[in-house]
Amino acid sequence: MKKPFRNILTLGFLLIGIVVFGQEFEFDIHNTSLSKYLKMEQDLDSEQIPNIRNHVSFDGNAQPIKFKRKQKVISDLVAYYYFKKKDSTMSHILYEWDESLLTLKSNTNDKKSKKYQKALIKKYNDLEKTITEIYGKSKSEGDLSNLKQANEKGGLKKKDKWFPNDSTEIEMYTSVSNYYEKRGIVTTAPTHRIRLYIRNKKKEKKIEPKLSEEKLDTLKLISQEFIQTLGNKNLVKSKEYLSELILKTVTDEQLNILIDNLDFNRETELIYSGIQAGLDGSIFTMLQYKYKDDLSNPPNELIKIGTFRKQSIF
Repeated sequence: MKKPFRNILTLGFLLIGIVVFGQEFEFDIHNTSLSKYLKMEQDLDSEQIPNIRNHVSFDGNAQPIKFKRKQKVISDLVAYYYFKKKDSTMSHILYEWDESLLTLKSNTNDKKSKKYQKALIKKYNDLEKTITEIYGKSKSEGDLSNLKQANEKGGLKKKDKWFPNDSTEIEMYTSVSNYYEKRGIVTTAPTHRIRLYIRNKKKEKKIEPKLSEEKLDTLKLISQEFIQTLGNKNLVKSKEYLSELILKTVTDEQLNILIDNLDFNRETELIYSGIQAGLDGSIFTMLQYKYKDDLSNPPNELIKIGTFRKQSIF
């Protein structure tokens, strides 16, 4: 009689585990309202945090709502909820664990660091298992089995994608790397991160993006703030304006070179603004400034500032 009893207990623990994950994440983005997501964060005692950046969208998205959840061992989870301004329909969600301040330059064998890395990999594997139980096997790339590779160039990487239906995409990837290298002005820094995206891929009627006066004024203000932080040589603040793509590779040396090539005592004026499409289909705006006292045609010097859909300078 004891053996069936143990089986029942085991089943009970499995069910509890699934319920806990269900309380932390809701993957059905089409049938879950913004208010339900916010209620979930409230029930988890998450802390709502302010947006550092003003996200400028050409897809009708409102400013995202952000929450921070306390975690054990690994970095706190930051959740980003993106939704349409007109009707609060969910656009996409990002869950991010990112220990960007973890420095392993000289402590790659430190016990605490290894404990962190193992915990991060376990978190990824647990999430992968849970999503696979719901939606089936993922399209997967990479491997996390050999922790020694974290000390090598490239580190440990893994990416998984699920397609629950033709209008939903779930993507999760992780990077676990202790590798540090400084070569000239290029620095490769350690990375310890998990990102989990839930995207609403439902096709909508395509609207040709337009740069309204309101958006242009916002972008001009952002550009002026960025240039001002450079003029003050506030590199930490300046990096808050950089896109994720640039932030991964930019160094203090490069920012200082940019500062040395700008004349902050000369007044600038906007001579061009427009929307452009990148090679990957991404939409961004381009603002071009010249020094006001430069009467040459074309100007001798141009300052070009590009911004992605959200307020990030590239």
